[in-house]
Amino acid sequence: FRMFDPVTKLNVELDVTGQLGDVMRQAFREATSGCPGPVHVEMAGQAANVVEAEAEMELRFDEQFCRVPAFRPAAEPELVRSAVRVLSQAHKPVIVAGGGVMASDAAAELVQLAEKLSIPVATSLNAKGSIPENHELSAGVVGTYSRWCANRLVSEADLVFFVGSHTGSQVTNNFKTPKPGTRTIQLDIDPSELGRTYANDVSLMGDAKIVLRQVIENCEPGQPDAAWLARLKELVDGWRAENAPLAASDAVPMRPERICRDLTASLPDDAILVSDTGHSGIWCASNIELTKRGQRFIRAAGSLGWGFPAAMGAKCAAPNRPVVCFTGDGGFYYHIAELETAVRLGIKPIIVVNDNQSLNQEKPHFDEVYHGNQRGGARSMWTFAPTNFAKVAEAFGC
Repeated sequence: FRMFDPVTKLNVELDVTGQLGDVMRQAFREATSGCPGPVHVEMAGQAANVVEAEAEMELRFDEQFCRVPAFRPAAEPELVRSAVRVLSQAHKPVIVAGGGVMASDAAAELVQLAEKLSIPVATSLNAKGSIPENHELSAGVVGTYSRWCANRLVSEADLVFFVGSHTGSQVTNNFKTPKPGTRTIQLDIDPSELGRTYANDVSLMGDAKIVLRQVIENCEPGQPDAAWLARLKELVDGWRAENAPLAASDAVPMRPERICRDLTASLPDDAILVSDTGHSGIWCASNIELTKRGQRFIRAAGSLGWGFPAAMGAKCAAPNRPVVCFTGDGGFYYHIAELETAVRLGIKPIIVVNDNQSLNQEKPHFDEVYHGNQRGGARSMWTFAPTNFAKVAEAFGC
């Protein structure tokens, strides 16, 4: 039971059947309030026997906690005005949008502010697509799973405005991007996140959608810094030029960049793209572009193998939307047996397997252990025999 403590907002045991209503209402309050997150209710008994008993209970639920966010707090007006003053003083500002933008449904406000002040926008992996990635102010995903153009731009900024981002190690490229000492503004609904990584010039506590509207209402249209916007274009164009030959390559086996280019072109306007972690997340972050407002990206924030079952879950939640999972062969092997579940229950996501016959992200670790010369059976610990996944799927009835 205790192992759920670090990964949930609420971890509670249900021992008495009559408490079910109260416990579930509390679970929904916790899950949807503040920074949204998972909760865990452990049912007593070897087979959750507590729910087999009878009890007198009142059927009651709170409409407010059926959505995210349950509350939309606004920031203090004086702090909003301070943030606007700091933004107006910057010559090379960048907005870094985090997952809070998506949770708050604040993408429209994000783009409106960026366009009003002519500020480039980089995103965390969780906020990918919050600004169309072909927008002239989009720098791409920043951090360790990123495009180098976004990292370069954020490193050169004289002010970074974090919106709904926890500023953890991934989005900050292991706390190097932006460089220590760069001026920062941070907006987050969780006050414990404000200033945790950077000593902010201004900290704004509130809901991303509401507070971005406050900032928009308090600022005047900015005069674009032509040199800074030219630098954004130079970096993004440089990345695209470097990547273009790989994306257009007809080499066999296929280049991952080619797969990503074709996915970008074929994803429907309302598609949900689900990515496994590791290299799958890196390829999706850097090479697949979400350009339509209705497209959504969901990524694995933890263990490899998450992608396929998560895509099944997304398809159950949005049965009328196309769901595409991008995973590797190593990630797909984790839960390949769930193909049977998908067939039996009629769950139909599309699975793209980037098959390199290996857990290729492990290679550097083995190179380090073997001093660059992997000997004996070393390769057998991270490489696989060839598998025709299409035929495996057909055998399951997919």
